[in-house]
Amino acid sequence: MPVDVTGVTPSQESADKYFPCTYIGPSWQVDDDGQWLLPKYTLGWEILGWVAQWLTNPDGDPWIFSDEQARLILWLYEVDRDGERVYRKGVIQRAKGHGKDPLAAALCLVELIGPCKFSHWETGHPVAKANTSSWVQLAATTTEQNKNTMLLIPSMLPKRTREQYGLDVQKQIIHVTGTGRRLEAVSSNFAGLEGARPSFALLNETHHWKPSQGGSQLYETLRNNVDKVDGWYLCITNAYQPGQGSVAEEIRLAVNREREGLAMDSGWFFDSVEAHPDAPMTPDWSLFILTRVYGDSWWVKFNNIMKSLIDTSVPVSKLRRMFYNQVVATEDALFSEGEWDAIRVFDFDIRGRKIPRTLGRGDEIVLGFDGGKTDDATALVAMRIADRFVTPIHIWQKPDVETAVPWRINEQEVDSMVHMAFREYKVRAFFADVALWESYIAEWSDLYREQLLIKASPQSAIGYDMRQNRKKITLANEALMQSVFDRKTVHDGDPLLRRHALNAKRHENEYGLTFRKESRESNNKVDGYAAMLLAHMAQVALAESGKKAAPQYTSRLYQF
Repeated sequence: MPVDVTGVTPSQESADKYFPCTYIGPSWQVDDDGQWLLPKYTLGWEILGWVAQWLTNPDGDPWIFSDEQARLILWLYEVDRDGERVYRKGVIQRAKGHGKDPLAAALCLVELIGPCKFSHWETGHPVAKANTSSWVQLAATTTEQNKNTMLLIPSMLPKRTREQYGLDVQKQIIHVTGTGRRLEAVSSNFAGLEGARPSFALLNETHHWKPSQGGSQLYETLRNNVDKVDGWYLCITNAYQPGQGSVAEEIRLAVNREREGLAMDSGWFFDSVEAHPDAPMTPDWSLFILTRVYGDSWWVKFNNIMKSLIDTSVPVSKLRRMFYNQVVATEDALFSEGEWDAIRVFDFDIRGRKIPRTLGRGDEIVLGFDGGKTDDATALVAMRIADRFVTPIHIWQKPDVETAVPWRINEQEVDSMVHMAFREYKVRAFFADVALWESYIAEWSDLYREQLLIKASPQSAIGYDMRQNRKKITLANEALMQSVFDRKTVHDGDPLLRRHALNAKRHENEYGLTFRKESRESNNKVDGYAAMLLAHMAQVALAESGKKAAPQYTSRLYQF
């Protein structure tokens, strides 16, 4: 239920009470006395001193980090008793204007010429040294995304620093003269980056690193390159838009699984401060919310942000992502991230640990199928009759990388997966959209009609024409949405089905609320959700029919 603040006078105290921020990450840890917890061993103290000595603000004063930024650096450069880095991959998610670009620029320079590597122990404290083979890459999917950070760097390097370290500062690259060490800005030509050996990669604005823009491939290439030389990488991002499959989203989902105990801890540093989901954006409350979200960012002009928050030309969801650092879906999305993730369910192993829920061999299920051939995805989704548990049998989708031969669905593989589902489970109903798959659906109908308890349509045991049944599809979509909101339908958290469901947009017609893609040309697919809808329709139709499978008896010979 939304927070009710009727009669409450807006104040910082009230905002902290009713709309507390969500704090994620080590930099927000405090002890019993409320004091910040800091790592026992870190190279960060030397780095903070080096930055104050050798880097400057644009006005020429020494560069001084905010307390929040300083804590981040102390934790990012934590080392263990052997002097090994604790974190080799990380994410800092903050609101727009929080100071991510200056932090990124400073870190890139630290990794290029500063004391960033463990050297030795001295009186029980780690001592740092420069990396004499540094290769720093500031990466983004477009040159424009790197622009803000790269423009900052020259102003941070006074003449004495350039002379001391022999820096040749150019627009897109900085060389340490005569050493081969360099800092360079790179973008989405991931193929051209393969084989590089960067010691540090700063991944800029990963909420924009979408599969359709080569973001996933760029991330994979950089990650592999860094791992080869025992380097590390850091992602700087705003809150992502759910369902787009951005690198920021995929990392957050992976980190969430680790935090929930569903995956082993792979060593992520993840740090974020996010406004409360119900935090108001009204002028009387927003200043108090922004004060907490932006923390020590003293340079932020809250009056300007508050004016942006009441700008009706900008979608509220975008404003919340930008300035409240909230992960929220667009206004026309069928489901929010929270609504979809709330119906994910788990099982438990013998030790009481969470494990993903799965179908069991021989379970009674219904199936839904929505197929494409070239551009649209193809999905085969199962729903267990007993508990309305949904899981994809498989979702086929066009790769994000363009190939010499145009991609086309492997029809034989899809056909084989359908037959596998009938072998493994007791399929009681199967609704499949006939578009583009008429011949296969006709074969499946002929082969399995005797096993199915109900027909998908008067014309076919399995075939269902979604285009010719707009009213039924609309009403079924409303029923499925309500089932999700009521948490009567559940799922296993499959990431691709999740993405398709979050991509589905609301669309009003004369019959009510249905769904659609973002646009006809959009790469944000919804076919998995369409298949889930058909499976739900099959489950409802089967329940309404009252039909159940006849009990199976086996013949045995008893001897006395």
